[in-house]
Amino acid sequence: MRGNNFSYNTGYYFSTAARLLGLGATALALFQIIDGSIAAYLFLPSGVITQFTHCRTEFDLLKRTYREGVRFGTVTFGKILHLPGIDFLYLNKNKYAGQVELRASMMRFRSVKYDGFIKLADNTKLHLVQDESKEEALKRMGKISDDLGIELRDQTEIKHY
Repeated sequence: MRGNNFSYNTGYYFSTAARLLGLGATALALFQIIDGSIAAYLFLPSGVITQFTHCRTEFDLLKRTYREGVRFGTVTFGKILHLPGIDFLYLNKNKYAGQVELRASMMRFRSVKYDGFIKLADNTKLHLVQDESKEEALKRMGKISDDLGIELRDQTEIKHY
């Protein structure tokens, strides 16, 4: 028998830089605690908090509700909303560009990522997956499609003019 509750991590809540900073602060706090600093205990949980906080989407098919929120550990925070119905899942290919500036130099980068969405009956779109590999994104979206029992559309080859 299939379950009625499905939940998916859609990404980290904190950026990569913030997570690295949290781990660095935790490591530094450990060294300071060994030296006898009591104030270092305040920085100890920063690495744990930044590593175990995720964006999360949850569906309860029995109660016909969904929630987009933030999950820390085992608790998800976010408003529970009515689920009007699910139309389909789809995967898009998106191009991202940005630039990094360091003192006198500037570096521009471009990348392609595959974003997976779910479209609800009221035209609400929820972002579920982002990956640099099409195969990995399709695999994750395929699992969600099997869980929810809805159609998955691969729109990565569609040209938008």
